[in-house]
Amino acid sequence: MCTAIKPSNISKLNTGPRRICKTKNRNKTRNKEISHSTVEMDSHADTAVCGSNFVVLNYTSQVCDVTPYNSKDVESDVPIATCATAWDDSSGSTYIIKVHQALYMGDRGMDHSLLNPNQLRAHGVEVQDNPFESIQCHIDTGFDDIKIPLSIQGTVIFVNTRTPTEVELCECPHITLTSSKTWDPHNIKFPEPTTVIEDNQFVVKVCKSNYSKRNDDIINTKMVSAAKVLGEEHSIFPMPAEEFVEPGLHDSSYNIAFLSRRLISMARITDIPHQQVGADTNDVPSTKTFVSKDRHPVVSAESISERWFISIGNAAQTYKVTTQKGVRSAILPLSRRYRADRHFNRPTLKGKWYTDYMFGRTKSLDGNIGAQVFANREYFCTAYPTDSKKFCGKALQTFCKEFGAPEKLTFDGAKEQVKSGTDFMKAIREYEIIPHVIEPDRHNQNKVEGVIREIRKKWYRVMLKKKTPRRLWDYGLRWVCEIMQRTASWSGSLEGRTPLEMVTGETPDISEYLDFGFYDWCWYHENAGLGEIKLGRWLGVSHRVGSAMSYWVLTSTCQVVSRVSVSRVTNLEQQTDEVQQQQGDFSKLIAPKLGNEEYSTGENTKPGDWYEDLDHDPDFQEEFNKVWGDEHVKNADDSFTPDVFDDTYLNMELTLPYKEGQSWAKVTKRLRDANGLPIGTANENPLLDSRVYEIEYSDGYKTSLAANVIAENMFAQVDDEGNRYQLLSEIVDHRTDGSEVTQQDAFVNTQTGTKRRRETTKGWQLLVEWKDGSTSWVHLKDLKESYPVQLAEYAVQARISEEPAFAWWCPYVIRKRNRIISKIKSKYWQRTHKYGIRVPRSVKEALEIDMSNGNSLWQDAIEKEMINIRPALEVWENDEDKLIGYQKIKCHMIFDIKLGENFRRKARYVAGGHMTETPASLTYSSVVARDSVRIAFVLAALNELDIRACDIQNAYLTADCREKIYTIAGPEFGSERGKIMVVKKALYGLKSSGAAFRALLAERLYEIGFLPSKADPDVWMRPGVKPSGFEYWEYILCYVDDVICVSNNPTQTLQALQKYFKLKEDKIEQPDMYLGAEIGKMQSEGGEFWTMSGEKYVKSAVKNLEDVLATRGHRLPSKCETPLSNKYRPELDTSAELKADGVTEYQELVGVLRWAVELGRVDINLEVSLMSSYLASPRIGHLQQVYHMFGYLKSKPKRKLGFDHSEPLISEKMFKEYDWQDFYKDAKEAIPRDAPEPRGNSVTTHCFVDANHASNRVTRRSQTGILIFVNRAPIIFFSKKQNTVEVSTFGSEFIASRIAVEQIESLRYKLRMFGVPLSGPTNMFMDNEAVYKNTSVPESTLNKKHLSIAYHRCREAVAAQVIRVAKEGTKTNLADLFTKILSGPRREELLNMFTY
Repeated sequence: MCTAIKPSNISKLNTGPRRICKTKNRNKTRNKEISHSTVEMDSHADTAVCGSNFVVLNYTSQVCDVTPYNSKDVESDVPIATCATAWDDSSGSTYIIKVHQALYMGDRGMDHSLLNPNQLRAHGVEVQDNPFESIQCHIDTGFDDIKIPLSIQGTVIFVNTRTPTEVELCECPHITLTSSKTWDPHNIKFPEPTTVIEDNQFVVKVCKSNYSKRNDDIINTKMVSAAKVLGEEHSIFPMPAEEFVEPGLHDSSYNIAFLSRRLISMARITDIPHQQVGADTNDVPSTKTFVSKDRHPVVSAESISERWFISIGNAAQTYKVTTQKGVRSAILPLSRRYRADRHFNRPTLKGKWYTDYMFGRTKSLDGNIGAQVFANREYFCTAYPTDSKKFCGKALQTFCKEFGAPEKLTFDGAKEQVKSGTDFMKAIREYEIIPHVIEPDRHNQNKVEGVIREIRKKWYRVMLKKKTPRRLWDYGLRWVCEIMQRTASWSGSLEGRTPLEMVTGETPDISEYLDFGFYDWCWYHENAGLGEIKLGRWLGVSHRVGSAMSYWVLTSTCQVVSRVSVSRVTNLEQQTDEVQQQQGDFSKLIAPKLGNEEYSTGENTKPGDWYEDLDHDPDFQEEFNKVWGDEHVKNADDSFTPDVFDDTYLNMELTLPYKEGQSWAKVTKRLRDANGLPIGTANENPLLDSRVYEIEYSDGYKTSLAANVIAENMFAQVDDEGNRYQLLSEIVDHRTDGSEVTQQDAFVNTQTGTKRRRETTKGWQLLVEWKDGSTSWVHLKDLKESYPVQLAEYAVQARISEEPAFAWWCPYVIRKRNRIISKIKSKYWQRTHKYGIRVPRSVKEALEIDMSNGNSLWQDAIEKEMINIRPALEVWENDEDKLIGYQKIKCHMIFDIKLGENFRRKARYVAGGHMTETPASLTYSSVVARDSVRIAFVLAALNELDIRACDIQNAYLTADCREKIYTIAGPEFGSERGKIMVVKKALYGLKSSGAAFRALLAERLYEIGFLPSKADPDVWMRPGVKPSGFEYWEYILCYVDDVICVSNNPTQTLQALQKYFKLKEDKIEQPDMYLGAEIGKMQSEGGEFWTMSGEKYVKSAVKNLEDVLATRGHRLPSKCETPLSNKYRPELDTSAELKADGVTEYQELVGVLRWAVELGRVDINLEVSLMSSYLASPRIGHLQQVYHMFGYLKSKPKRKLGFDHSEPLISEKMFKEYDWQDFYKDAKEAIPRDAPEPRGNSVTTHCFVDANHASNRVTRRSQTGILIFVNRAPIIFFSKKQNTVEVSTFGSEFIASRIAVEQIESLRYKLRMFGVPLSGPTNMFMDNEAVYKNTSVPESTLNKKHLSIAYHRCREAVAAQVIRVAKEGTKTNLADLFTKILSGPRREELLNMFTY
């Protein structure tokens, strides 16, 4: 019996005399050849045993020793795994049979397999293995009514199977026969017998069947049918194995003589730690893993108190009982942040609840006159402003959806609430709420009256202290209620908890409310964070507006908008004349609509300012008397707010203005005021950071500078990667490290027998003094690139110019010094520092930096990374030579500085994947196709679905390692340094990590009910139904660890995936970037739709190229109206061919342009296709034209694709109907038999096709252009040179039409496999009259036999109603863009027809 899975105590399993023998190859995991054999039913086998007709899908990290029943030979370390075999039914269809918790002995010579029928029954699978029954022996899989017939030979009952191929594993339906839970045959419980028949030899138990079909209430029948169409495997139904009890099961006892066939009589597999489940595909024992705790972000009670207008005590308790997960360091550009929203399944809110309508006493800016308020006795309240009391029913529905349905609800007898047929009473009945109407004039029965009074008073206090216009009362009311929900209290039964927690049972996250107080001044960005910064007023959190943390902002035009990129206006900024002027202008602009001209600019509060409210509102008068002149009530900006960021400015090195020049300086400490408080306030935007630091220059002089000045100087001194450039003063000294090339080895022999100098800079370093006063040792190779002339002159002066490292280049530089100086940009980019912070190259150096700086920033980064990756490695306690079949690799730490996270230090542990030999089958990993992404955006708008995106954190480390490798622990492992570490998880750097993660992600998607589409395996589908009953398909699209979901409630869907994977920053949000493209929305007559733009990608690519050209003294062409120069023909270019480095540059730039096309820059599709023909041997002229294309993109960076879901208006008069029966009698579109059930709204498809005959003036090949739409959305854009030379325009157009038909059929197949209903044939538009008539008129004949294939291919598609053809004028044929080099105005005319 097994007590633990350890090397020193392996479990022993006895076996019978089955045909189990040893094998020579112990490391083989998949059979290279197809093996046919039997799978036998054996109730005496305590668990399934898989032989050579199975393959291993994944191992469990559990192993056993197997001892034959009558032998002393022991099979050691037999792995327990999930295995699969292929079964071909009588019709020729193939199914994959999957078995969990099986002993795999296929690599040990066992040619057949064993299944315990009781193990199958425990999983709910019906097995009929009694040969004396009238029904044939079979296995009822429960999957799509499929039954596997069993054969009988002698007393052996079996089924013939074989090893599956890789293609079959991916494409064929899977049937799971056993549970993935740990199988313990000795503790399995079967139904108790209703009758016991005793005998003097044995006891027979007859069990009563209690098996029943799955409950229809549990499984939606439509989902089941759709799952069958998709080929969903049996195990997908969310039913526990314990609920399945076999029908008519007879547990019979056999004579002891029959037990000689017993395989495993004493199997007991112990549970192993949770961290070890799903370990590597090897037999290394598992050990315990590393455990640690995360840090809590720093947020103070003082900051909560000043923003929320609550006491320090309540603020401290609130901080204690809530979370602040959304608070994190961030600097420009402002980025989207996690929003702490709640999601419920409409729970019932216990106890008594109260509601009433609260009038606002003035019409709000949004037109609201009052708000429906809901409250309970636990001090919970919320308000829903409306422009009419009649919408109280809508407010109740919103409350129920957001928080839950009240068990009992008390309200007054207002007609809007009690009248039959109102929305309010409909909601009462819909949510089964017990109503209670109070008696007339007995307002004390409705406890919400007192709550409303308290809400008013709190709002008045905020309004007075912040001098808020009255007409913003609805936003203020909402904010007050949300703060009250999240404020901890000792009142009543709260006992120090928050009202929100008492209602929902969840710990509230207050991240959204920490940065601002109500009506605070703020900066916000227009145009999704990409536009200019504007001044506004903060009005609260905009819930249910996108998934990002977004806020309501009052603009200077008196509009309230929701914005993500919002930052606070600091005290120091408000003291500047410029900002004060902006604030004054802002107040003047809003005054006409909001009033409050006298006090909105910041004067002291006066009673006269509020005479209207003082005369008519006693609550306001009471609160005014408390607030006016009360020195204890602080403004939000009057008190110091402690920093919430780690002080990462300390020890930063940079060049600063000093005396009459520049000098090296270092940030030494943060300064404090006379009371010991740090000066200034931290800000996520470093340019708005007002903290003050002490700066020490190289000569010892010290001064003070604000953090924003430090940041501004730093940004001016670094490149895009954060590397700081330095200006050379002089070269002081040189040295070698012993690895330099000597004079004896300075020459190498060529193939012609001559000698040439060895080109090397190895082993040499120069001591350089920079103009900022600092000095450093720099490698020769780095300094040679930036300062070749100065370096050559120093070599001559120091008499080292004849050394091998200098002799091969110095003479040339000296001769050409003037020319070189004019071209070389005299900047040395300091690779040892990033943003002025020294970046270590090893763990040892990182710790040395921390020690010299007196902090632990790098050590903390290392420890954080080790916490993440430590579970991926396990200690091997035995000798290294016993790791048979394992490869040894090196692993190391790499370091970086994260600009967007307040200069956070980052460490990453990576493996040397280049040292391993990995088969391609373990490394291949697909990603979602770009046209699939475009289709998904169309379907989202078409079916009114939402889209959310997430990014899986440390994605590879969640998957098991597919390779058998190990490493030796380095210094980052601390006390474990020097130990042998077996890699169990897919480390970054391994070739197989991508494929391993994709397999794990696929498994998790299977578990939550998604299945891959056969048209694109990275598009996963699941049937969905809206509350209205509308049926649609949910989609999940995967591009490695970037996941987007299209669904009615995509957040909830991705949260199901979040149970298995940690998401980066726990974010599930509306995508603004995907695959390098900016994602947005636009409005049309047909409604809102999604857009894709490559503007950011294009601008970044252009800037990168400009930087490269600047180092050569060149720049991009200007005034580029078209992608290629006027009248340029690449095939006629006779300039010189590029050298090797030029070829590489050309290929890289064309690759960048190709991706720009994929992101929506269809305006360069043809030109990129033409230039791609010369990737193998480009010429100088070709490279110059690529530069011209980048110049065109620079001048025209904006171009969007819009995925408009509305139907285009197409005249039916363009198409003619003919009878094709006599020509293509059986023509019919091939519909995939395994296509899923169509759901959602239908789409139409449209295609424009064109050919430019003999466009290549050298080869005379034609160019094909195709543009295919789904509704109004461009999905496929195609431009390619034809493979054959056609003698006429007719021939080239027919070839283009054939290619278009193939593209159309491919798209229609994909749409059907995505479950999209297709409406009618595809409309194909062409401008060639002859091809149009030959394609659309049945009686037309073809005289050119070499075009017969294209001729019949197109005509048959028309006959099968795959397409219908119409004549389109050349001026409106959009495919002209992809075949002809057009003039600028003509290009813009066509582009404006389908792009934005």
